[in-house]
Amino acid sequence: MGIADDLLTLADRLSNPAPADPEQACFRRAISTAYYALFHLLVQEAVQGWSGSPAARLGLERTLEHRNMRDVSRTVSQGSWRGWSNPRIPVPVELKDVAKTFFDLQEARHQADYDNGRTWTTDDVRDRVALAQIAFENWRKIRTEPAANEYLLSLLVGKKRE
Repeated sequence: MGIADDLLTLADRLSNPAPADPEQACFRRAISTAYYALFHLLVQEAVQGWSGSPAARLGLERTLEHRNMRDVSRTVSQGSWRGWSNPRIPVPVELKDVAKTFFDLQEARHQADYDNGRTWTTDDVRDRVALAQIAFENWRKIRTEPAANEYLLSLLVGKKRE
Protein backbone atom coordinates (compact mmCIF):
# COMPACT_ATOMS: atom_id res chain seq x y z
CA MET A 1 0.00 0.00 0.00
CA GLY A 2 3.02 2.30 -0.07
CA ILE A 3 3.09 5.44 2.03
CA ALA A 4 0.07 4.45 4.12
CA ASP A 5 1.78 1.30 5.39
CA ASP A 6 5.03 3.19 5.96
CA LEU A 7 3.21 5.80 8.02
CA LEU A 8 1.49 3.13 10.09
CA THR A 9 4.85 1.50 10.80
CA LEU A 10 6.28 4.87 11.79
CA ALA A 11 3.33 5.60 14.09
CA ASP A 12 3.95 2.30 15.86
CA ARG A 13 7.64 3.10 16.26
CA LEU A 14 6.87 6.59 17.59
CA SER A 15 4.43 5.16 20.14
CA ASN A 16 7.38 3.34 21.74
CA PRO A 17 9.99 6.07 22.23
CA ALA A 18 13.45 5.27 23.55
CA PRO A 19 14.19 6.56 27.07
CA ALA A 20 16.26 9.46 25.69
CA ASP A 21 13.57 10.53 23.19
CA PRO A 22 11.23 13.46 23.91
CA GLU A 23 8.27 11.35 24.97
CA GLN A 24 5.41 13.81 24.48
CA ALA A 25 6.69 14.92 21.08
CA CYS A 26 6.96 11.29 19.97
CA PHE A 27 3.49 10.52 21.30
CA ARG A 28 1.97 13.51 19.52
CA ARG A 29 3.67 12.58 16.26
CA ALA A 30 2.54 8.95 16.68
CA ILE A 31 -1.11 9.99 16.88
CA SER A 32 -0.84 12.41 13.98
CA THR A 33 1.03 9.82 11.92
CA ALA A 34 -1.56 7.12 12.67
CA TYR A 35 -4.27 9.46 11.39
CA TYR A 36 -2.32 10.29 8.25
CA ALA A 37 -1.65 6.60 7.63
CA LEU A 38 -5.39 5.92 7.49
CA PHE A 39 -6.00 9.13 5.53
CA HIS A 40 -3.49 8.11 2.86
CA LEU A 41 -4.81 4.55 2.73
CA LEU A 42 -8.30 5.85 1.93
CA VAL A 43 -7.01 8.46 -0.52
CA GLN A 44 -5.00 5.84 -2.39
CA GLU A 45 -7.98 3.52 -2.52
CA ALA A 46 -10.31 6.28 -3.68
CA VAL A 47 -8.17 7.21 -6.70
CA GLN A 48 -6.71 3.81 -7.60
CA GLY A 49 -8.99 3.39 -10.60
CA TRP A 50 -7.89 6.63 -12.20
CA SER A 51 -6.13 5.93 -15.48
CA GLY A 52 -5.01 9.47 -16.25
CA SER A 53 -1.52 10.89 -16.00
CA PRO A 54 0.39 10.79 -12.71
CA ALA A 55 0.02 14.57 -12.45
CA ALA A 56 -3.75 14.30 -12.89
CA ARG A 57 -3.89 11.47 -10.33
CA LEU A 58 -2.02 13.63 -7.84
CA GLY A 59 -4.50 16.42 -8.55
CA LEU A 60 -7.38 14.03 -7.87
CA GLU A 61 -5.75 12.93 -4.60
CA ARG A 62 -5.45 16.57 -3.57
CA THR A 63 -9.21 17.10 -3.99
CA LEU A 64 -10.00 14.94 -0.98
CA GLU A 65 -10.71 17.22 1.95
CA HIS A 66 -10.21 16.29 5.59
CA ARG A 67 -13.47 17.93 6.66
CA ASN A 68 -15.58 16.14 4.06
CA MET A 69 -13.87 12.84 4.89
CA ARG A 70 -14.61 13.43 8.57
CA ASP A 71 -18.25 14.28 7.92
CA VAL A 72 -18.82 11.27 5.67
CA SER A 73 -17.02 9.00 8.14
CA ARG A 74 -19.09 10.26 11.06
CA THR A 75 -22.31 9.61 9.12
CA VAL A 76 -21.20 6.10 8.12
CA SER A 77 -20.10 5.23 11.65
CA GLN A 78 -23.43 6.39 13.08
CA GLY A 79 -25.39 4.24 10.66
CA SER A 80 -27.25 7.13 9.01
CA TRP A 81 -25.30 7.08 5.73
CA ARG A 82 -27.42 6.58 2.64
CA GLY A 83 -24.76 5.59 0.14
CA TRP A 84 -25.35 5.90 -3.58
CA SER A 85 -27.32 2.75 -4.46
CA ASN A 86 -31.04 2.45 -4.65
CA PRO A 87 -32.11 0.36 -2.86
CA ARG A 88 -29.59 0.99 -0.13
CA ILE A 89 -26.91 -1.62 0.32
CA PRO A 90 -25.93 -2.95 3.72
CA VAL A 91 -22.92 -1.36 5.40
CA PRO A 92 -20.52 -3.97 6.78
CA VAL A 93 -19.51 -3.63 10.42
CA GLU A 94 -15.88 -3.39 9.28
CA LEU A 95 -16.69 -0.32 7.19
CA LYS A 96 -18.42 1.34 10.13
CA ASP A 97 -15.30 0.60 12.17
CA VAL A 98 -12.98 2.12 9.54
CA ALA A 99 -15.18 5.21 9.37
CA LYS A 100 -15.37 5.56 13.16
CA THR A 101 -11.62 5.14 13.47
CA PHE A 102 -11.02 7.77 10.81
CA PHE A 103 -13.29 10.21 12.63
CA ASP A 104 -11.80 9.43 16.06
CA LEU A 105 -8.21 9.61 14.84
CA GLN A 106 -8.85 12.96 13.21
CA GLU A 107 -10.16 14.28 16.54
CA ALA A 108 -7.13 12.83 18.34
CA ARG A 109 -4.79 14.35 15.76
CA HIS A 110 -6.30 17.78 16.37
CA GLN A 111 -5.73 17.36 20.11
CA ALA A 112 -2.20 16.07 19.62
CA ASP A 113 -1.29 18.88 17.25
CA TYR A 114 -3.02 21.81 18.95
CA ASP A 115 -3.75 21.07 22.62
CA ASN A 116 -0.41 21.62 24.33
CA GLY A 117 -2.06 21.28 27.72
CA ARG A 118 -2.85 17.62 27.11
CA THR A 119 -0.40 15.03 28.39
CA TRP A 120 -0.55 11.76 26.49
CA THR A 121 0.07 8.43 28.18
CA THR A 122 1.68 5.41 26.61
CA ASP A 123 -1.65 3.58 26.73
CA ASP A 124 -3.51 6.49 25.05
CA VAL A 125 -1.08 6.50 22.17
CA ARG A 126 -0.73 2.76 21.74
CA ASP A 127 -4.52 2.40 21.78
CA ARG A 128 -4.89 4.89 18.95
CA VAL A 129 -2.13 3.31 16.88
CA ALA A 130 -3.76 -0.08 17.45
CA LEU A 131 -7.08 1.35 16.23
CA ALA A 132 -5.38 2.46 13.02
CA GLN A 133 -3.86 -0.99 12.59
CA ILE A 134 -7.26 -2.63 13.06
CA ALA A 135 -8.80 -0.17 10.58
CA PHE A 136 -6.19 -1.22 8.00
CA GLU A 137 -7.06 -4.87 8.61
CA ASN A 138 -10.79 -4.17 8.38
CA TRP A 139 -10.36 -2.16 5.21
CA ARG A 140 -8.48 -4.99 3.55
CA LYS A 141 -11.34 -7.35 4.41
CA ILE A 142 -14.04 -5.20 2.80
CA ARG A 143 -12.24 -3.05 0.22
CA THR A 144 -14.00 -4.73 -2.71
CA GLU A 145 -17.47 -4.61 -1.15
CA PRO A 146 -20.02 -2.33 -2.86
CA ALA A 147 -20.47 -0.28 0.32
CA ALA A 148 -16.71 0.31 0.53
CA ASN A 149 -16.67 1.62 -3.04
CA GLU A 150 -19.60 3.90 -2.31
CA TYR A 151 -17.85 5.14 0.83
CA LEU A 152 -14.80 6.03 -1.27
CA LEU A 153 -17.04 7.83 -3.76
CA SER A 154 -18.54 9.82 -0.90
CA LEU A 155 -15.06 10.69 0.36
CA LEU A 156 -14.27 12.06 -3.10
CA VAL A 157 -17.42 13.97 -3.92
CA GLY A 158 -19.23 14.45 -0.65
CA LYS A 159 -22.85 13.95 0.15
CA LYS A 160 -25.21 12.47 -2.40
CA ARG A 161 -27.85 14.86 -3.71
CA GLU A 162 -31.33 13.83 -2.73
